[in-house]
Amino acid sequence: MTAAASITALFIISFVIVRVAGVAMRHTGLPENVARFQCMSALTGTGFTTRESEMIVNYPVRRRILVALMVLGNLGLISVAATAIVSFVDIDPAPGAFAWRITMIMVAVAVTLIVMTNKTIDRVLCRFIGYLLWKFTSLGNRRFQRLLQISDGVSIAEHVYTGSGEATFGAVSARASQLCVLAIRGKSDLSSAPIEGGAAIAPGDVLICLGSDAAHEEFEDGLSRLA
Repeated sequence: MTAAASITALFIISFVIVRVAGVAMRHTGLPENVARFQCMSALTGTGFTTRESEMIVNYPVRRRILVALMVLGNLGLISVAATAIVSFVDIDPAPGAFAWRITMIMVAVAVTLIVMTNKTIDRVLCRFIGYLLWKFTSLGNRRFQRLLQISDGVSIAEHVYTGSGEATFGAVSARASQLCVLAIRGKSDLSSAPIEGGAAIAPGDVLICLGSDAAHEEFEDGLSRLA
């Protein structure tokens, strides 16, 4: 019973750690699906090499989060292994004790997984974690997605135009006076600089810009007013 409780506690702690790291990664500008996948990959030591990995290694805060997950993941794996070994080494010689111990651990793990995959619990937990990170850390809830950190405070990022109708590049770029617009990615094409001022920008188009964090924030404010 003690082994089942210990393994259950380790699963719950690992689940909470992944959710905290995933929400923190989202606050740096990563999409939710990418953030969760990369956090789970780091915690389990899977090490998937994907294109999204470049979005992490080129951003200092994201790298620190994943390094912490790698360390915690190894410690958690060692703890689970040690708990299981001790559980079965110091087992009651009575008939059926081994099967009972296995059954208890499997039931505990199954119940834990059911709770962890509950969408309502997951949504409430993520909102609570997001509030705590927004309230007590400097991460902030980024409204744009960083692609590459050039230097301290300077990055290349994507900004999505969410207006209700088309706008011209001239009207949009006027809100980005401190940014260099490198390209515009539409649904079917990619326009790179130089871009004519009369070029049309449709809702959902993505502007890829280079500049300081403050300029990216200012541009997002300008885009929201333009929308």
